[in-house]
Amino acid sequence: MFNSTDFYQLSYQQQADVLLSDATFLLSRIEDSFIVDLYELDHLLVEVFYQKENEDLVSVMAYNSSEKLRALTNGANLKPRLTFKQGGSPYSSHAEFYA
Repeated sequence: MFNSTDFYQLSYQQQADVLLSDATFLLSRIEDSFIVDLYELDHLLVEVFYQKENEDLVSVMAYNSSEKLRALTNGANLKPRLTFKQGGSPYSSHAEFYA
């Protein structure tokens, strides 16, 4: 299991190998002049920053999952959009979900 200190001790190539073999890709986003790919690795969230214009690697940042989620949500009280249909039995084999 990796922590951020262990992850940062790896070379960029080793970090890439670990992300490709053991991490889960979550999403890509555009932030200013960067493309940021977000991965989950054990209890870490790892952001890989690329230049938007040529996709050159700029930086790799690893965070404890909970601290990064707090930063991304600005402390917001997030509520899921997935809800159960009202009035149905929770044990029904025909449960309906709405997103």
